[in-house]
Amino acid sequence: MGKIILFIAVLGNTLFANVGMVKTLTGTVEVKRGTSTMTLTVGSTLENGDIIKSKDDSSIGITFSDGSRLALGAKAIFVINQFKVEPENKAYDVDLNLKKGKAIFSSGKVGKLAPESVKFRIPEGIIGIRGTKFAVEVK
Repeated sequence: MGKIILFIAVLGNTLFANVGMVKTLTGTVEVKRGTSTMTLTVGSTLENGDIIKSKDDSSIGITFSDGSRLALGAKAIFVINQFKVEPENKAYDVDLNLKKGKAIFSSGKVGKLAPESVKFRIPEGIIGIRGTKFAVEVK
C-alpha cells in the first residue's frame, strides 16, 4: 500500500510540476489549464499541458526550468505539450507547439545536452533544434 501511495505522489509531481515561470509580461496573457482559464502575471508558474494565449498588444517572456527562454508576441497561441529536462536521469523530452503568432526561442541546457529531444511544432512542420536560438511566425 505504501509503494502505491509513493508512486502516485511521484507521478503527480512529474505530471503537474512547474516547468517554467513568467519573467516579463505586457498587456493580457491567459493560460488555459485543464478546464480553468487564468490571467498570467509576472512570477506565474507554468505546467505541462498549459495553453498560453496572448491578447492584442500583449507579449510574454517565459524562462523554463533548464534556462530555455521563450518570447511570444501579440495574438499568440502556444502549447506546452511536454517539458522534461532531467540531466541527472538522462531524461529529455521537450515538445512545444506554436499554433499562432510570433515566437523567439532560445534553448537552455537541453540545447547542449540533448538537442535531438526538442520538438518545436508549427502547423506545417516541426523545427529541429540544431543551434540555440530561432524566431518563427505562424499566421
